[in-house]
Amino acid sequence: MRFSSTPWFVAALAFVVLGFSRGLHSSFGVFNVALLDTFGWSRGATAGIFSIVLTVDAMLSPVAGYLLDRYGPKKVVIAGCFSLVLGLFLSSQVSALWQLYICFGLISAFGFTFMGMVPHVFLVSEWFYSNRASAIGVVYAGSGVGIMILAPLSEWLISTYGWARTLEIYAAVVLVPLLPLVWIFYQYGPFGEKLRHHGQKKNHENQWTAKLALKSLQFWLLFFARVCAASGTTVIVTHQVAHVVDVGYSKLFAASIFGFAGITSSFGRVVFGFIADRLSRQAAYTINILMTMVGVGALIILHDPSQTWLLYVYVIFFGIGFGSRAVIFSALTADIFSGKGFGSILGYSTVAVGVGGALGSWLGGVFYDWTGSYLVSFGLSALVLAFSDICIWLAAVPSVAHYDKRLWGEDSTGR
Repeated sequence: MRFSSTPWFVAALAFVVLGFSRGLHSSFGVFNVALLDTFGWSRGATAGIFSIVLTVDAMLSPVAGYLLDRYGPKKVVIAGCFSLVLGLFLSSQVSALWQLYICFGLISAFGFTFMGMVPHVFLVSEWFYSNRASAIGVVYAGSGVGIMILAPLSEWLISTYGWARTLEIYAAVVLVPLLPLVWIFYQYGPFGEKLRHHGQKKNHENQWTAKLALKSLQFWLLFFARVCAASGTTVIVTHQVAHVVDVGYSKLFAASIFGFAGITSSFGRVVFGFIADRLSRQAAYTINILMTMVGVGALIILHDPSQTWLLYVYVIFFGIGFGSRAVIFSALTADIFSGKGFGSILGYSTVAVGVGGALGSWLGGVFYDWTGSYLVSFGLSALVLAFSDICIWLAAVPSVAHYDKRLWGEDSTGR
């Protein structure tokens, strides 16, 4: 039986599914502290688990994009649900670091990717034609709500039942309510069907393919901008709880504070989706980076529990910037590369998130192990975020777009 759907109903389901998967993904910092207490591993080694997750995400994103072009979002997200259930359950049974690297770092990572950004940007793009960035922003807001709920909830569940049982509970959540909803309601959207038929009728003329996109200067400028943005953000997300606990706050308070960042993050994703539809994408991105850097600066200045006001500055400014960059990146990618190969191109561009995130998460722990402080790690975060903004503006230079237009001529002549 095929159930009919409306664009905003699909967007609401995507809000929930993406919100849970990304909320759990971004709550690794809470589990990171619990794993350190249980096993006594070094911070670099434990943070390396999350680096593996992000590396796998980078490797699988092009695969997810190809499968989306071929099979659609429903089958891809269903596969992600099954993988995440298996990975979370197996992770709850581990007793050694290498086992967690496999179960959470590999198997769960497959689920995070196939339930993550690429399938849901593809899904939303098929159901919305006008105000697409605004719709993407609303769906991405689910990630912020997921963080808001899952960060303190994870800490409470871990303190009450232990980290292993908490992982089992989350596996059950994916299996029981989320999987059936995806199975029933995730469908191809009407605008995707029109785009595919349009491409067929034009014999693929002037249609971006992954092969062409990988020769594009705009693609690589956006790619490196995303690497820098991901590394600058993930070093904070992975180590924020540990840093604040080091300063002198309780684990539950730290997790709760960063859960509140989910509220501001959700607000930021909606607002920047609107801004990206009204202003230039580049102007929206610069505003985003400046707000994020204010938040990072507040976290760097924080030195003792009497400076709680700095945490609220961090929550507001970093939270609004966190994740909403993905809305702008998705809109930019769709602006330039929409067409029959959009899924594959989006998948390749998302590799940057895994590459940058893996570097940020791992190096943040390594620099702490070397220096005994997060000052260097957080300082580098601000630096690479600024470089990301430079790359975005370079991609908008007219001569860069003019160069990329030559690719059509080269493709038509077979060179």
